[in-house]
Amino acid sequence: MGTPRKPIEAPTPEQQAFLEKAMADYGASVYNFAYRLTSNEADARDMTQEAFLRVYRAWRSFQPGTSFLAWIYRIVTNIYRDELRRRKGRYQEEIPEDNAPQEYGGDRPLATSPIEEYVERSLSEPVSRALAGLAPEQRQVVILADIDEYSYQEVADIVGCSIGTVRSRLHRARHQLRRLVQLYRQSAS
Repeated sequence: MGTPRKPIEAPTPEQQAFLEKAMADYGASVYNFAYRLTSNEADARDMTQEAFLRVYRAWRSFQPGTSFLAWIYRIVTNIYRDELRRRKGRYQEEIPEDNAPQEYGGDRPLATSPIEEYVERSLSEPVSRALAGLAPEQRQVVILADIDEYSYQEVADIVGCSIGTVRSRLHRARHQLRRLVQLYRQSAS
């Protein structure tokens, strides 16, 4: 027999209150960020749940006075990276290079969830398709810098890289996004 597992300790009232407030205040934002990264409702729900589980476990490591949203976006980013690494060997289709478009067979389905409807209302069809066609790292910096309007420093903190890397990824991503938008607009006409 193995060693018995240590029982999970009951949360303190402070820990419980911290988590409940975080979920109430930031749950939708975290889910939206995860959804925009994955373009998949189930994966976004799983990532959101895992992120708040990590917040629950590490709640004391949050530095008061800093941005909670930046902290949890960093957690989501790490979960997303881990998942990409885990899945990389499972799929025949490799993750594209930083400046290579992702190709999809057939048209993507029309929006069916509230998040997809919001994105479709907010972004034109060619822009949303082009955004989905970016490499994950590119899509992430575009979402954070251009859609969520974080500063380069905040994006660097969330993504876990230098400002120079953020600028470089953003430059390539915007160039690729323009190219893909033009391509999708031409194919729609």
